[in-house]
Amino acid sequence: MNKISFFFILFVFQLVFSQKSIKFEESNFASILAKAKTEKKLVFMDAYASWCGPCKLMEKNVFTDENVADFYNKNFINVRIDMEKGEGKELAMKYGVRSYPTFLFLNAEGEIVGKELGYIKSEEFLELGKKNNNPQLVNTNLKDEFLKGKLDPAGLLNFISLYASKDPVLAKQASEKYFSNKKDKSFSGEEVNALLNFTQSVDDANYKVFVANKAAITELLPENNYKQFDNYLKLMKLVTSATNEKTKTIDDSKVLKDGEGLFPKDELIKSLNIYKLNYYSAHENFPAYEKTALEYYKNPDEFNNNELLGAASTLAEKSTDRIALQTAARWAEKVVMSQESYDSTSILATLYDKLGKKEEAKMFAGMAANFAKEENKDATKMNEILNKK
Repeated sequence: MNKISFFFILFVFQLVFSQKSIKFEESNFASILAKAKTEKKLVFMDAYASWCGPCKLMEKNVFTDENVADFYNKNFINVRIDMEKGEGKELAMKYGVRSYPTFLFLNAEGEIVGKELGYIKSEEFLELGKKNNNPQLVNTNLKDEFLKGKLDPAGLLNFISLYASKDPVLAKQASEKYFSNKKDKSFSGEEVNALLNFTQSVDDANYKVFVANKAAITELLPENNYKQFDNYLKLMKLVTSATNEKTKTIDDSKVLKDGEGLFPKDELIKSLNIYKLNYYSAHENFPAYEKTALEYYKNPDEFNNNELLGAASTLAEKSTDRIALQTAARWAEKVVMSQESYDSTSILATLYDKLGKKEEAKMFAGMAANFAKEENKDATKMNEILNKK
C-alpha cells in the first residue's frame, strides 16, 4: 500500500469515527429509568421500527448532528428501542406507539412528559429537546403533582394532553382547573383542542368558557364549526333528557319536538340516529340497534364504506332475523365491490353463512383467508366456514 492511500484511509477512518452522535444506552427499560433517576435526567426514547425509512434518515442525518448530539447527550438518558422486537412490543402498547418514528420524553416514573412524531430536521429536533428538557419532572409523579395543585398553567396544559387518553376523567378535571384560572383572552390551537375535547355537555364548567370566548375561539375554529359543536352539545342535552336509563331506550318524538328549530329537520334526524346507534351498541340493546340501523341505512348509496361495513358487522354478529341479515349482506356486497379486504370479505362470508348460502360463504371465506395472510389477521372463523360440509 503506498503512502498516499494509507493516509487517505487514515483520514477517512478518523473522520468517520470522530463524528459525533447521540449516545444511546444499551440496557433494558427498567435500568434506563433507574439511571435517569440516579442522574436526575429525563429519558429520550426513539421508538422506531427496522423497516422505517424516516427512522433511518433520523439516525443518519439528525442524531449525528454535532449540536443535537451534544445537547441530547448532556441532558438526557437516550435509548433507541425497536417497537416490534423484545420488550419494545410491550412498550409500544403501553405508550400507544402506532407510527414511526415516535419520540418520547419520559420521567423516571416512566410517564410521558413530551411526545412528537415523524421525521424532524436537526434544528427543529434540537428545539424539541430544549422544549422538553425539564429536570424538575425527573422524579415527579405528574398525577400526584396535579392532585396536590402544584402544576403551573404550562404544566396543566401538558398534563391535559398527556392524560387525555390515559385518564380522561382526570384530564377533564385538569382542563376545568386550567380554564377557570385562565386570564388571557387569546387562545392557542392547543388550548382550543383542550377545551373542545373536554366540553361534553352544556352543563360542563368548560361550556361557559366556550360561550364566553367565542370571538377568540373562532379566530382559530371556523364559525360554522363552532356553531355545529354548540348545537351538538345542545342536542346531547335533549337526547339525555329523552333517554330512559332503566330500559336503555330513547324517546325519538321528544327529541324531535324539543329540537325543532335547533337543526334543520333532516340534520336533526341524522344526528339523532347516529347517537342512537352508538348508544344502543354501547348499552347492548341490540333489538333497538337493529331497528335503528335498518331504518337509517335504508339508502346505502348515501353512506361511506366504513359506516356500512360497521353496521353489517354488528348485524352479522348479533342478528338472527333473516330480513335483517339479507339487508346487511347487501351493504357488505356494496362495500366488497369497491373495496376488497379481509374485513369486507370476512363479514360478507359470515352473513352468507348465517343465511345458509354455503357456496357463496365458502367463496368469500376463501378470499378472506387469503387477505388474512397478507394483512396478518386471524383467519380461524373463515377456516371454520371453509371446512363446513
